[in-house]
Amino acid sequence: MLYFYYGVMGSSKTAQLLMQRYNYQQLGLKVALVKPEVDTRAGVRMVYSRVGLKAEAEIVVGPTHSIREQPLWLAAQNAHSSYQYVFIDEAQFLTDLQVEELAELSDYLDIFCYGLKTDFRGQFFPGSAALLRLAEIIEEVPGGLCWCGKKATMNTRVDAQGSVIKEGQQVLIDDNSVIKYIGLCYEHWRKGISHA
Repeated sequence: MLYFYYGVMGSSKTAQLLMQRYNYQQLGLKVALVKPEVDTRAGVRMVYSRVGLKAEAEIVVGPTHSIREQPLWLAAQNAHSSYQYVFIDEAQFLTDLQVEELAELSDYLDIFCYGLKTDFRGQFFPGSAALLRLAEIIEEVPGGLCWCGKKATMNTRVDAQGSVIKEGQQVLIDDNSVIKYIGLCYEHWRKGISHA
């Protein structure tokens, strides 16, 4: 089955993914952790949550990689194990074709994708749009709050001075010095107000 758990920046998507993965591993289940190579914030292989949880990914996929082949290759390298579950962080960075491959793999694997639904402009990411089309279970990860206390629904890019940015390339990885991402309610995102 293919699952898509989406939430805004700061809703603890990655923390929840890592906790769920840990719980599965404690039961002795075979789990593969996957991340897109574009996410380099904590290193090429590291899946990292801002609350401090981290784990090394077994599979790192680039935009031209066939995601269908990766778990099969990994299982072949570990002759005594075949993977039953796949956890994918930052799933919004997957391509449409990769998500279609995941949908096919979900006939015999449970695949849990975590990521953003929309970018800082309010537009769908290709991976998220495909997951919204093809995932069998779609759930919001609650918990993201705007600075005003309302539910955060919009991912927002801000510069070092806190100014809201609404133009630019879709993928620009958060380096926390020049730009960062926060969640805002629709009103404050629309008005471009990132703090009180």
